[in-house]
Order: sequence, then C-alpha cells, then structure tokens
Amino acid sequence: MDLQIWLLFLITEFLLVITPGPAILLISSQGLKYGGKASCFGSLGITSGNAIYFTLSAFGLGTLIMTAGNLFEVIKIIGAVYLIISGIMMIYKTFNKNNGLPVPQNSGQNNFKSFLHGFITQAANPKAIIFFVALLPQFIDTSENVFLQFLVLGLTSVVMEFFILVFYGWIAGRGRNLAEKNRTFAKWQGRISGTVLMGIGVNLFLIKRKLS
Repeated sequence: MDLQIWLLFLITEFLLVITPGPAILLISSQGLKYGGKASCFGSLGITSGNAIYFTLSAFGLGTLIMTAGNLFEVIKIIGAVYLIISGIMMIYKTFNKNNGLPVPQNSGQNNFKSFLHGFITQAANPKAIIFFVALLPQFIDTSENVFLQFLVLGLTSVVMEFFILVFYGWIAGRGRNLAEKNRTFAKWQGRISGTVLMGIGVNLFLIKRKLS
C-alpha cells in the first residue's frame, strides 16, 4: 500500500489511542490494582477485541453487525452489566477484614480477569466497531489488494495500541508500590479501580442509549 496513506493512518491511530478513554482508564486502574504484568494482559484483551473487529471489517461483516441492531444491543448490554457488577464486587471486597492487603501481582487469576475485562470493554464498545467499519475503509485503495491492506493496517493498529497501553499500565504499576506500604492506600486503590470499571460499564450503556 502507499506509504503516505500508511503514515496518515499511523498518525490518526496514534492520536486516537493516546487520547484518554475507556481503554486507558481500564489499563491504568489494572496497573494500579494488580501491577504492570496484569495490565499487559488487559492490553492484550483490548487489542484482541480490536483484532476481531478488524477481521470482521475485512470480510464486510462489521456493517452487518452494526445493522443487526438487536444483536449489537445484546452484546453491549451484557458487556456493560458485566463490568458494572465486577466494579461493585471489587469495591465490596475492600470492606472485608483483609481490605488493606495488596493484591499479589503474579496471580494468574488476576491476569485472566484483566484480559477478560479488557476484551469485554473493547468488544462491547460501539465506538470501536464504528471506527473499524466507518473510518478504516477511508485508508483502503480498492484498486490494490484489499485484504493485504486490511492486514497491514490491522497489524499496525494492534501492535501500536498494545505497546502504548502497556506503557500506561507500567506507569500505573509503579504507583502500586505505595499500596504495599500503606493499608489505607491499598483500600482506596481497590475502590478507585472498582469505580473505574463501573464508570466504563455505565458509559457503554449510555452510549448504547444514544445510538439506539
């Protein structure tokens, strides 16, 4: 594909990724709560959701999902409810007798939760599929190999977003060291992370209402 078009896409995607939104908020909260390693799994979950939408867009199925209102509404509602409930449970746990203990960084369960939260956040986000269905085709030259162009743009987006999100998670993970020395901070750490999850879920639901 044309180098100028690729560079334009690279710049556009970079500006979109670094703009604070649900993905960055989620990864930052995961880094603060569980550490940098878990936030890497969250980043992988988010980019996995992107990869699926890229594939659907490449095969022309993205538009079908957008027009199949009932199916897309169900996906968004389930994702929003799951995130809200997860946030509530996270806050609830801060009120038990172990609320001051920091969460182990290397817990496989935390890594899986981080991945799942990241994947659901992106998969249920209507802005994600709108981007891939409406904006992505603007960078495709139909006179050339369309599939190859989708592949190049898809890999570019996934790889770049993954490392940017990992960076945000790493920064937040460094602040986690405070929780290991301060019970009060550890308690509020969980409440902040839970609130972020609930906020993302509510945001997804409100976006659903506006687009319906």
